[in-house]
Parts: sequence; structure tokens; C-alpha cells
Amino acid sequence: MTSTTWSPIHLRAKLKDLFWKPDKQATCAATFLEDTLRYLYMPRLKNRDVFAQTIRTGAASRDFFGTAYGQTGEKFEGFQLGSGDVVFDDTLLLVEPETARKYEEASRLIPESAASPLQEPGGKPTAVPQPAAPASELLVKPPGAKSFHTTADIPAATAKMRLVQLADEIVAVLRSDPNTAVKIVVEISAEFPNGVSEAVKRAISENARSLGLKEPDWE
Repeated sequence: MTSTTWSPIHLRAKLKDLFWKPDKQATCAATFLEDTLRYLYMPRLKNRDVFAQTIRTGAASRDFFGTAYGQTGEKFEGFQLGSGDVVFDDTLLLVEPETARKYEEASRLIPESAASPLQEPGGKPTAVPQPAAPASELLVKPPGAKSFHTTADIPAATAKMRLVQLADEIVAVLRSDPNTAVKIVVEISAEFPNGVSEAVKRAISENARSLGLKEPDWE
């Protein structure tokens, strides 16, 4: 059944069960929406606007999730908690609520104000406390690796399942960083010891053209 409205309570439950992990406390909202179109165990929403309204409603409360528009190390860019003034785009992150509250508390640390020099008896000034580093600086980690490359040998019999796994567990995680440019190249090759039939050759060539693939190379 397709839903025209959806509660942030249910969104939080799905995020907790399937997306938020001990080492990954923020999830790309766009990835969640894509999964609703891909998997039967995910909710069926009428359109993108239904999901966007659910996010706005949930973001207005402090109970469901925090929001941000990017993450560098442990620092969230554009972090908010308890504000419904959010824009649902491809960079929006949904942050696990307890993690969001702890991050908010850490961000509230205020550096000590530099007091005016005090005079000790005899006219000697006392030491002036130095301002503490802002919480945001304490949370930033040095940048990590600049690029990532990998290859995979995929059995043809399980290609559909394996490609979906790669999309979910590798590509989606890479895309969760809004500053990442992800490029995917798929190579398909087949050997016909007795020669390919004309029916298969024609079907593959037509499908390749309709899918916008490069012109197939038959030898």
C-alpha cells in the first residue's frame, strides 16, 4: 500500500533498525528514499514530497533525529537539532538522536573569556587564562585518504544480488560524503566455445543500444 503521509516515529524506527550503526551514526536521507523504491521491506511512499514532509516534521522535534548537510571526520556541517527548517537534498544527513544531543552539547562549550590582568600585591600581574579551543576544532580530525579504488569478480549466476550489495554497502556509503565524486565502470565479457547464436547476439546488441551502453564488440 502506498502511503500519502508517514510518521517520523516510523522513520526513526527504520533508521535505527537498518541504517544507524555503532560506527555510522548518520545516514544520507536520499539513500533511504532510494531504498524505499528498491526493497519490499521498506515503506511505499507516494512520492518524494511525502518523505520530505516526514523529515521536516521529525526535524522540528528533538526526539527523532538531528540533521546536517555534510560530515568531515566527527564534525557535522550545518548541524541542527529541534529545527524543522531543513531542505531535503542529496546532501542531507539524518543523525541518530542521542549522537545529535551529545554533539550539540559538545558544540556549546564556550571558551573562557580572557579576563583583564589582575594585580598581585606589589603590582605584579597575575597570569591571564588562555581561551579554550572551540569545540568544533576539537572535533575535527586530520583528512584521510584522497581516493579509493577496487574491483570485484562477480559470478553471473548471482550478479543481480551482488550488484545490489555493492550498490548498498559500497557505493551508497561512498556517496554519503557530499564531497565525494564516485565513478563506476562495469565490464561484461562472455566466451562462446561453440559460437554465439544469432538470436542471442541480436538480443544483446539491441538491449545494449536501448540501455545506452557502448557498442558491443563481437569477435
